[in-house]
Amino acid sequence: MSPRLAVLLGLLSAAWLHGRAAAQLPGPLDAAEFAQRRHTHWAWQPLRVPTPPPGAAHPVDAFLDTRLTADGLARAPAAPPHTQLRRLWFDLIGLPPPPVAVQRFVADPSDVAWAQQVDELLASPHYAERQARHWLDLVRYAETLGHESDFEIPNAWRYRDYVIRAYDQDLPYDQFVREHLAGDLLPAPRRDASGNDESVQATAAFWFAEQTHSPVDAGQHQADRIDNQLDVVGKAVLGLTIACARCHDHKFDAIRASDYYALAGFVQSSRYVQAPLQPVDVRGSAYEVALAAQHALANAWMEASGAEVRDAVPRMKAEPHELELRPDERLVAGVEATDGDWFATNDGFGAAPWSGPFCPDPAAEPAQLLVLPGRFWNSAIAGPARDGVLSTRTFAIEQRYLHVRTAGQGGRLKVIVDGFHLVRDPIYGRLHRLIDEPNAHWVTFDLQTWLGKPAYLQCLDQRAPDLADPHRERSQHAANAWLAVQSVVLSPHAEAPPGRAIVPLPTPAWTTLPAAVREAIATLRAAVAALPVSPLLPALADGTGRDGHVFVRGDHKRPGAPAPRRFLQALAGDAPAATGPGSGRLALAEALLSTDNPLLARVFVNRVWHHLFGRGLVRTVDNLGALGEPPSHPELLDWLAGTAITNGWSTKHTVRTLVTSAAYRQDSRRRDDAERIDPNNVLLHRQNVRRLDAEVVRDSLLALSGRLDPRRFGPPVDLPLDSLVDARGRPPRSGPLDGFGRRSIYLAVRRNFLSPLLLAFDQPTPFATVGARNVSNVPAQALALANDPFVHAECARWADQLQRERPAPDVEPRLLLAYLQVFGRAPDAEEQALCRGLLASSDGNGDSDWADLLHALVNTTEFLYLR
Repeated sequence: MSPRLAVLLGLLSAAWLHGRAAAQLPGPLDAAEFAQRRHTHWAWQPLRVPTPPPGAAHPVDAFLDTRLTADGLARAPAAPPHTQLRRLWFDLIGLPPPPVAVQRFVADPSDVAWAQQVDELLASPHYAERQARHWLDLVRYAETLGHESDFEIPNAWRYRDYVIRAYDQDLPYDQFVREHLAGDLLPAPRRDASGNDESVQATAAFWFAEQTHSPVDAGQHQADRIDNQLDVVGKAVLGLTIACARCHDHKFDAIRASDYYALAGFVQSSRYVQAPLQPVDVRGSAYEVALAAQHALANAWMEASGAEVRDAVPRMKAEPHELELRPDERLVAGVEATDGDWFATNDGFGAAPWSGPFCPDPAAEPAQLLVLPGRFWNSAIAGPARDGVLSTRTFAIEQRYLHVRTAGQGGRLKVIVDGFHLVRDPIYGRLHRLIDEPNAHWVTFDLQTWLGKPAYLQCLDQRAPDLADPHRERSQHAANAWLAVQSVVLSPHAEAPPGRAIVPLPTPAWTTLPAAVREAIATLRAAVAALPVSPLLPALADGTGRDGHVFVRGDHKRPGAPAPRRFLQALAGDAPAATGPGSGRLALAEALLSTDNPLLARVFVNRVWHHLFGRGLVRTVDNLGALGEPPSHPELLDWLAGTAITNGWSTKHTVRTLVTSAAYRQDSRRRDDAERIDPNNVLLHRQNVRRLDAEVVRDSLLALSGRLDPRRFGPPVDLPLDSLVDARGRPPRSGPLDGFGRRSIYLAVRRNFLSPLLLAFDQPTPFATVGARNVSNVPAQALALANDPFVHAECARWADQLQRERPAPDVEPRLLLAYLQVFGRAPDAEEQALCRGLLASSDGNGDSDWADLLHALVNTTEFLYLR
């Protein structure tokens, strides 16, 4: 067969397979089938909060016992006290109980003592660190973007800290969800003690999607990113596979493709920014003082500079009207702002354009005074400590060239096409310009490649590194960067629009400046120095509200029927949720949090149950749809959901309710008669045996060795890198073997360079929602514990710690302490004999012998599993 014929046959075969696959796609979901799915599937039905059955003292036990009795079963007896306590400590804070806590509870295992222990753990700072890790699995938290170069997501770790604080404060779950969807739009955002905006930080979760730095098709890249974002929201919050409706109506659930693209419109109308956490406060703040000082300086300079300058300033105010646009040019945005022309996501560019003299860097010696011709949005007015992001409305690239009248030092202009930010390669790099010219000038972007695409101009004056190249950006942008922008014009002409010459007005020489101007500069310098430098993190910002279209077969190049922005039709009807110029995400949040939505509370309490019992009442915790499993105890699920709502969506209240039940405290040992009736323990006739999560294994080793550092929050700790790891995107630094003793939640999460030890114990790769981790039991885990240098180092440290705490030469006291630490119990006679045999090669006090013994103890089933 000739090569040409082989290629032709291959193409024909591919076309046939594609046609066959397309023919197998489901047709449109008609009204009758949609209604049938909506009204028959249990998850869509309203909450029905029943009264607990009589009998058991605890409501949870009452529901479970009723079902067990009906099937001829009975609940298992309570587990041994040390087993109960170990289970509780690991579930609530992810650390082993200290010997003193074990001995105290074993001496008094009463319900009162148990309740006291529960409250102490819920109040522990470690509680939030443990629970936050569950949520980070859902939002596929990572600090890099993956793909080939694994670029950093600047300041991503602040979101991790936000989640920990939210669990620490027991933030109501409905508010937690509201902040994730629209934290940047809340009229009264939450503030911490330093005045930082807490609410906006939740929106960073949208930007943990994997992204590529050089897609062949930016439109496809945006569609894939939005698909990932909707998939996470759908599974994590609603327990629905919304993303299955990307190419066609859902095959099983009451979700149409129009639902998917209606939700996509909210995300498409939102933008990526590095948001400051300290926005403008009330009048009289340091920001207002600095702004007043700029005005005072301008007035002093104008008074001292003669009639020439005084007469020039009024002319500058009228100058923008003299911009001479050709008939085929369009003003995208100017300083005479109209609704929707500009989106300022923080205070860096102020509230209005500036006209007159300004001092871009008051700290310089001598300070420089500048005057730009006309009125400009000018970030220098707010002072170098305030970061600015100013964006135009979204426009269609109808002409080849975009002309921007600008000035600045260290600022950036970026044309964002199809929501694409990673401007790295030679083609996409044309969309990104550094501005290092303090005099007003035109900057021209050639947009020939992207004709017909939606885009917006983003003007940045930030200390934050850019997504495109964080290391380069960090070095090139100083704290005193500033940017000014006046006119944005779309044109078919390569030459900028004609108009008055762009020249700065004369500035008096410093030697001739009078004392009043010098005093004004000194006042401004002091005011700017007092400005707080706001922390930054990736966040959502509002953009131009745009309704999308249903993509035919999911192809972004084949837009079909319009899809007005709204919540799921099965819950909210057909009425659009979004009005006004912005994205409408706040309206989406309120629709999702409506009391008519039964999914939110069911998903919430089912996840809490899953983490405490090892299996949800709905086993498929991320899918309550038709392909998910039905609830094993539907009445109990609805009772828990209703109780959670009644108690203010408190996570701690739900946890306390579950762990104080007899069902939670029961034994996990198998009984042959019960196993025959309920082999999968669906009815919970006993507690489930569960393996420790990967992070808990590592954190426990740190706690046992005494190395655990209780510090919370802060930048991630770099992972130690093997010398053989030499791949593209390799981290610039290698961290210490023990991570400075920090808990695993604070270790760097670089998508292409994850911890081998944690991966061995099923830490999920952060690409999609993982509500229920895989739990494997493979030889690689024993090999990891046997050979990992971190495990060896901590066991040696643990042995040294034991010697200091129990220096007596007798083996028993030291062995008792070790067993209490690792297993929460004393060794039996057989174990004592085995341990003595292992230590027989010496007098039993050698550190290396004890390190080997302790190493053997942590490589056991009893250490790795909760009974």
